[in-house]
Amino acid sequence: MPKSNSIIAIGAGNVASHFIPALHAIGFNIIQVYSRTLSNAQTLARKVKAKAIDDLEAIDHDAEWYLIMVKDDAIKSVLNQLPELNQKQFLAHTSGATPTTLLGKKAENFGSFYALQTFKKGHPANLKQTPFFVYGNNEKTQRLFRITARKISKKVTECSDIDRLKYHISAVFINNFVNHLACVANDYLIQNALDPSMLDPIRKKTFNNILNNDPCQIQTGPAVRNDEKLEKKHLALLKMHPELKKVYKALSSSIKAKYEDS
Repeated sequence: MPKSNSIIAIGAGNVASHFIPALHAIGFNIIQVYSRTLSNAQTLARKVKAKAIDDLEAIDHDAEWYLIMVKDDAIKSVLNQLPELNQKQFLAHTSGATPTTLLGKKAENFGSFYALQTFKKGHPANLKQTPFFVYGNNEKTQRLFRITARKISKKVTECSDIDRLKYHISAVFINNFVNHLACVANDYLIQNALDPSMLDPIRKKTFNNILNNDPCQIQTGPAVRNDEKLEKKHLALLKMHPELKKVYKALSSSIKAKYEDS
């Protein structure tokens, strides 16, 4: 008989460092925290009064819920080491990209418990305002994940694997790619002995505009104006930066294609 409201945390990284304290705070008993690196498991386990383990063979077999919070390419390996769960136990992952059907070989009740946010250890995240996308392969699983998510966040949506993946792709564009472009811009100025902090006002203005407007309606710059003379000047400056030149051309081409009939 599974221990009611109990969770095995499989993973102690960026996502787990936010999810597990939040689940503990709403009343879940975190029995164990697993990580391949024992010190990572111990750090998180201490916060939620759990036992730290670095070997999945030591996993408790009597928890109600097993939550996988590892990198996508590690999920299959972790799954292969888990015990088969019974009809009163639940299995979920927090991935935006991995199909939940993969979990079906270990559990009758399975699904996803995914938050559309970027997480980093030591960096606070407002989970109350973070969208959660939950999915369960049956009604009781869906209900558990939905009710739990609503105790953590004000924004909870039931979402299929394919729709969750589409949200994930969109998040990669707005978060990962935009952040990389900010990094590239900083590096370029530093390499040219210029001050990247001078970009701070336009950075703030850009994100404020995105949050308060339809981004498609406020595009500016040489590409949307089809200012080829200015683009050539920019590309000439990037002659010694072939990778940046490729990025500049690709993004300019994308912008022009989007607005060519405007």
